[in-house]
Amino acid sequence: MVPEAIVFVSFGIISITGPVLGVVVGGNVTTKLGGYNSKKACQITCICSILCLGCSAPIPFLNDFRLVAALLWFLLFFGGAILPAMTGMMLNTVEGSQKTTANSIANLSYNLLGYLPSPFVYGAIYDSGDGGNSRLAMTTLMFSPIISVVTLLSAGYLINRDNVLHYKE
Repeated sequence: MVPEAIVFVSFGIISITGPVLGVVVGGNVTTKLGGYNSKKACQITCICSILCLGCSAPIPFLNDFRLVAALLWFLLFFGGAILPAMTGMMLNTVEGSQKTTANSIANLSYNLLGYLPSPFVYGAIYDSGDGGNSRLAMTTLMFSPIISVVTLLSAGYLINRDNVLHYKE
């Protein structure tokens, strides 16, 4: 059993440094690869999404605090690294007059479909049946990115096929 103080400090460090460093690294890598209209940036974003899912999948089945903490950090890092490129690609696929609306709808979707229901879903699954279903609840949350990864890979394929972003090589 890990002391509560270590869990709280670890979670604070992980939840701040992972996504922040991910956004910084992801933004810089996207820029170095030619920006949002770069085919390589799209490919790296798809790879990061697969790595993100690869980090989330084993978490519900592990009991080692250090390993879970490391995987959680990488999950947040790769999730943050995806954000700058995906936001840029999304905004570059709509007309100039629609960019503000598209960004607003995207942020509303993140909040209403991702951040808001997550604690409720975890709690509802945890309390189902006789209660105490923490592994099942965590498994549900950690495997839910499969939907996002499949959607992202499909979008990457369609963007590439139709050259929507007018890729620069």
